[in-house]
Amino acid sequence: MYKLESGIVDLLMKHNCVVIPGFGGFIGKKTPAKIDVSKGILLPPSKQFLFNVNLIDNDGLLVHYIAAKSVVEYLTAEQFISEKVSEWKIDLQQGKPIRIYQLGLIQKNTNGIIEFTQDADSNLLLQSFGLRELHFVPVIPEVDQTQKETTAIKPVKKKRNVWKYAAAACLLPIAFYSFWLPTQTNVFQSKVISIGDFNPFKERIKAEYERKDFSYSSDLKNNDNTLELIKSEDNSIVTYVYDESTKIPVRLEKKISTPKKTLKKVKKKYSSISTLATGNSGRYKVVVGCFAKMDNVERFKVRLTQDGFNAVHEKFGTLFRVVIKSTDTKTVANEMVKLSRQKGYKGWILKN
Repeated sequence: MYKLESGIVDLLMKHNCVVIPGFGGFIGKKTPAKIDVSKGILLPPSKQFLFNVNLIDNDGLLVHYIAAKSVVEYLTAEQFISEKVSEWKIDLQQGKPIRIYQLGLIQKNTNGIIEFTQDADSNLLLQSFGLRELHFVPVIPEVDQTQKETTAIKPVKKKRNVWKYAAAACLLPIAFYSFWLPTQTNVFQSKVISIGDFNPFKERIKAEYERKDFSYSSDLKNNDNTLELIKSEDNSIVTYVYDESTKIPVRLEKKISTPKKTLKKVKKKYSSISTLATGNSGRYKVVVGCFAKMDNVERFKVRLTQDGFNAVHEKFGTLFRVVIKSTDTKTVANEMVKLSRQKGYKGWILKN
């Protein structure tokens, strides 16, 4: 049988939430890269996990994965997980910690509260696979005693003075042009900089503009000589000719009407598919998918309906489960699972 600890770690690499039925659930969150200045280390992006003891409802994800890895039936994998959870609870009552390799440690504190401590070296983010800590602080090589004496004899004050003058020579032009460019030029308005903008002695020519006002009416007649209209071949663009140098093209809007019959058909199509399963009449349910968004559920149910399945959905937690069969007979459920897999779906049985 495939190890439960390995199955949890495998699923946490691909999912942000993995529930252990009857025990609790892990919730993951991506954290960006961090810089530890004191140690001189750059840490890559990673996943941080929290453990919630209230997430005990079986969503089928872990059980289905263990069953597929061990090549056993769903009920056998469910029984295996239940026995393992019972052993973990006994260990916690006796004060023994539960170690999950590559993930962390689960134990009870002095107040009897279950706590989870993630391993500092574990990184289950697939995007950061293979990335390690980056040390950016240079290592200072050891210097012999003779070299230390020679460096102490060298005059240091002259070098410092030279660097001060060089820094002042660089900072003065930068300070001047940081004030000159935004106040005395139009660099920010035009978003174009030229060599002439750096010359403070260049004479600035003030631009003069002449405004020419004109007006027109939409009810123009053929004998109106003040404004000429030129229409395109498909009558979609009208050009207003004011003079030889002023022409204004205008695109005419077209009204698009949606046929009422098409809207009624689409509405009727989705109203028949958006069915929510409100009862748990069957002991065995054949599940073919789980989604977090309702739009994905609707599209998936359209596909199932085209393949001949009467699909419904039911909500559990923050997800939606799509069910194609609910029955009290296990044989009927198994036949429906085989039929769904023949059609290309990964069906499995959920026992109430």
